[in-house]
Amino acid sequence: MRSLMLLALVGCGGSGSTGGVDAPAGLDSGADVIGVVDVAGGFALTSPMLAAGAAFDPANTCTGVDTSPQLDWTGAPTGALSFAVVLTDKSNNLTHWVIYDIPMAATGLPANVEKVFAPTNVPGAHQTTSFQATVRGYLGPCPPVQHTYEFAVFAINAATLPGATMQTTRAQAVAAITANNVGSTTLTGTYAQP
Repeated sequence: MRSLMLLALVGCGGSGSTGGVDAPAGLDSGADVIGVVDVAGGFALTSPMLAAGAAFDPANTCTGVDTSPQLDWTGAPTGALSFAVVLTDKSNNLTHWVIYDIPMAATGLPANVEKVFAPTNVPGAHQTTSFQATVRGYLGPCPPVQHTYEFAVFAINAATLPGATMQTTRAQAVAAITANNVGSTTLTGTYAQP
């Protein structure tokens, strides 16, 4: 049985921000609300780089090389024609990463997705800029105190996200993901700078 609940997916600002404060000057601080459809039947997200509830590997944060971790999913719901992934920091109202138009045949994302609009290591996919306008794609955790992060994979009822272009913002992509979401699954981790 499917149940629908709305979650406020939020992100983390680097530069010394702490939970509950606005993003540093020059950063996009808008929180995004995403409709999460909890699908009974086994839609599941895992990563060899992140156990559920555990700390992020430093390689996937600003204290390492800040590359995206490998993500794997199984049990996509009926009606899915593509996937989108959103990384948020549940402690600080800032979406870190939005990648969409991931082909239906995909069962995950490789590590180190290229930081470009159309990454060649995920053919067909597209990415918005991160909370720093100079970075397109993944921008990992960087808080001075521990924050909780959530990867969410959304099954989308369209092969390409309706209306999305290279100029699409994170907020616009999230709105389109919400409107076309037929199921989702999450993986949560934590991080604080050493």
